[in-house]
Amino acid sequence: MPEDWEKEPEETRYIHALNLALDANFCLKRKDVSNDKADPGLSHGYAYFVEERKFKTFLEAHMDEVEPKSTCSRHDAVNLADSRPGQGYSASGVATVECARHNMKRPCGVGDLQRGERYCNIDYLVNQSLLNCRLKTFYISYDIACQWSINCYSRLKAINPDLCLVKPDTKIRYMVPKFHLPAHIPKCRTHYAFMLTPGAGLGDGEAPERGWGDSNPLATSTREMGPGTRRDTLDYNFGDYNWRKITHLDAYLLRKLTNTTTDLPAQVIAHEELEQVIDEKLLESWKAEMAAWEKDPKQPNPYDSKFVISTQDAIRHQLAEDEARRLDEGQDYSMDQDTSPSSLIAMGLDLEAAQRDLKVEGKKRIEDYYRKLVLYIPATVNLRRRSVISKTVAAYELSLWLPSQIGDTIPFDLDLARLEFRMREAQAQEALASLRSALQMRATFYDSKDRWVRGQRANTRAKQAIESAQNNINNTRDEYRAARQALISLSALLSKPMDTSLLPLKDSDIRSMVSKETDREGAERVFALSKALRPLAEEDIRPIHEAAPGTEGITGETRKTLSWIWLQGQITEGGDSHNDDAIRIEWAKSRSRAARYGEEVKIVNEEMNRSIRFLSWKKSQWLKKSDDTDIQGLDPQIIEGMKAYAERQADLYRRMGESFQEQWKKAPDMIQEAYKMVDSPDLWYKLKEEDEAERERARLRRLAARSKL
Repeated sequence: MPEDWEKEPEETRYIHALNLALDANFCLKRKDVSNDKADPGLSHGYAYFVEERKFKTFLEAHMDEVEPKSTCSRHDAVNLADSRPGQGYSASGVATVECARHNMKRPCGVGDLQRGERYCNIDYLVNQSLLNCRLKTFYISYDIACQWSINCYSRLKAINPDLCLVKPDTKIRYMVPKFHLPAHIPKCRTHYAFMLTPGAGLGDGEAPERGWGDSNPLATSTREMGPGTRRDTLDYNFGDYNWRKITHLDAYLLRKLTNTTTDLPAQVIAHEELEQVIDEKLLESWKAEMAAWEKDPKQPNPYDSKFVISTQDAIRHQLAEDEARRLDEGQDYSMDQDTSPSSLIAMGLDLEAAQRDLKVEGKKRIEDYYRKLVLYIPATVNLRRRSVISKTVAAYELSLWLPSQIGDTIPFDLDLARLEFRMREAQAQEALASLRSALQMRATFYDSKDRWVRGQRANTRAKQAIESAQNNINNTRDEYRAARQALISLSALLSKPMDTSLLPLKDSDIRSMVSKETDREGAERVFALSKALRPLAEEDIRPIHEAAPGTEGITGETRKTLSWIWLQGQITEGGDSHNDDAIRIEWAKSRSRAARYGEEVKIVNEEMNRSIRFLSWKKSQWLKKSDDTDIQGLDPQIIEGMKAYAERQADLYRRMGESFQEQWKKAPDMIQEAYKMVDSPDLWYKLKEEDEAERERARLRRLAARSKL
């Protein structure tokens, strides 16, 4: 650490933060063979595994604690925390505390699990790993961080009141690794996302998963070992893994800096261009919300949607109140004593849902519906007669002749169509919410199957759960499509515009939150959005099929840009609330991407400087050892050997430091060039055009070479 690291300003303190990643591995089990007395091992808390005797004493004091059930998704790490490892096993796996930035195990950060992934195990490992830490800013990643963090402060303080994490001036942000985030509820996806957390840079929190890939091949051997031998074997493996990471740190950090400085201008320029087309007052209010949340995460999250989705129950209740009010005023238009107009439409929608679920109890309920339908729309009798066919029709295939299905084929009271329109909008929004929930559930099942399930029977059950979730997805998909199709029909019938946010639902749209879109593609999308909202220019006034000026020779449709007048207008106050909300969230995410890339440049630059300082410190430590060899009672030849070894280690770290400096000598120029392009967007656009032109020439050369074959 630099000498004045504690004086770092608040806004850039993240460059000196400690990024921790917590995780458990249930492949590294141990059978109940031997014991600590017969096989004590050589290391007793001197490497990566914690000292076993103190660890067991702590766990015995917390043996009767019952883990709270998850308030998020069905996380097996929480709900199965009290499950035992099975007959014949003394350890169900191991848990670890790692450096999330460099994928390295931390000293005294590994320990056995006895009954699943219990909080007390993780708490103890975090405490032991941070015993001598003096840092004040922490970013902690855990796949169940939303649950573990709830009472984390009180639990850690009970273990060690002097721990750095419980100091008054300590700042902690909890996050969920990117791969595990889709299995969480929507609230967690915005509150614990790496990309949306200030100071997190471009981390992903998946460091432990990469480390397990290196140690899991030892599982078949270590599970048969005694406790001491197993701990020593895994300690050696973790030490070798860390050393290989250190020796390759030069290429690793250089690669991260190269990628980040390459993409930084695109992210920042895309965000700046988007802000140029947003109303100034609106933008200031969004920035104020963002600043308040970044300072205090308990404030309203700017990444959460403020748009309230109407539910079917709410709309039906509102319509029932309207009908009751009209009844009090003497305006009763009900044709049936038990069925009002809104009740009829609701009845039809319920039957439609029952048809989709194939749960209709014969034709009895549908015939009852038909009798009431005739009272409100007598002409449906003729429609039913026309639709009669010779073959038997299943109950779930019968037409219900709702206003959206009738259209303008026969006359009827358009108030019924208006009632259905309101109900269909709520049905479509509710179906989308149910679809998101079902996709989240499926992602949870897949993650649980990959991480926890072993054996044919357990895999069969997991497969059945996934199939059940998939059936739910299919049902909600069909419900949304039916509701949207009905809205299109009713919109034309009533000359009433439908909600523009209800887009066509393609099969390719039905996927979990994990997006294949890269950060670079996200920047391109923001560029397109800002262009679609820019002020009207002369070259924009052209037919929709006509290419923009300067692109007439480009034949690829994807290379042509549509005039913005075919898309939508400028973002201003008082516009469509739903569109404003969507643009606000897009702006917030664009801002977070630009900020995270800027943070990553500063973090990697500091990591490079810190690595050089570390290697220099290690060299001086070994040189100091080589001078301090005046030990009484040792043979002079042994002392000479110790001195030679110390000097050899000092020379090793000296050469590593020189090699790293040589590798990173262009790093300052890379950073300067990136910020130069950020300050001069025209320069970036010019380089981008040259790069695209070069790629086009390369493509043409490849085509020419193929034509000669």
